[in-house]
Amino acid sequence: MTWRQNGAKMAPMRKALSRTTQRRSRLHVDVSEAMGTRVKQTADRFFRGAVSDAVAAAFSAFTWMLDQKRQGRRVIAVEPDAVPERYSEAVLPGIDEALSSNRWTWLVERPHAWQRQLWIKGRRMRASELVGHMNGNGWSADETARQFDLPVEAVLEAQRYVETDRELIDAETIEEQRIAFTMATAHPPEVASAAPRR
Repeated sequence: MTWRQNGAKMAPMRKALSRTTQRRSRLHVDVSEAMGTRVKQTADRFFRGAVSDAVAAAFSAFTWMLDQKRQGRRVIAVEPDAVPERYSEAVLPGIDEALSSNRWTWLVERPHAWQRQLWIKGRRMRASELVGHMNGNGWSADETARQFDLPVEAVLEAQRYVETDRELIDAETIEEQRIAFTMATAHPPEVASAAPRR
């Protein structure tokens, strides 16, 4: 169920089966440059760059807090070990998962027989490959993000990961080189021999 304003009265309305048939309105708001930057950073970190999803989640959290206040409840933050026996909790899709899954937002694991390095989410590229391109070309994080059409935060996170897991990455690089050498020597390229001239 979703709620849509119908005159002065709020009435429930079933979601349309297809997103394309839903009518969406465009809102234009003036915010400070700092606020615009924070919204964009939040969208990049938790909503894969979708600013509309970040704003919708923020508004949903706000309306939940407002509803709680209207019911005479207090909205507070407490440490996990101090949660009261009875409480209500806001559910923040996208954010709760990102915060609970692990410390990486833009990096993911991929199943592999022996490799354990993390990959750039949504790309066929390991974090170490991205950082390798960046270092090899002498690019800044901004330029790397532009070259690969990624958020700057994704590039910076890949850099942090490579620094953190340098030992694993170096070990896997050595193993890849060993495998490539073994394949090359086991199956050398054929050399065409020229027939002697008569």
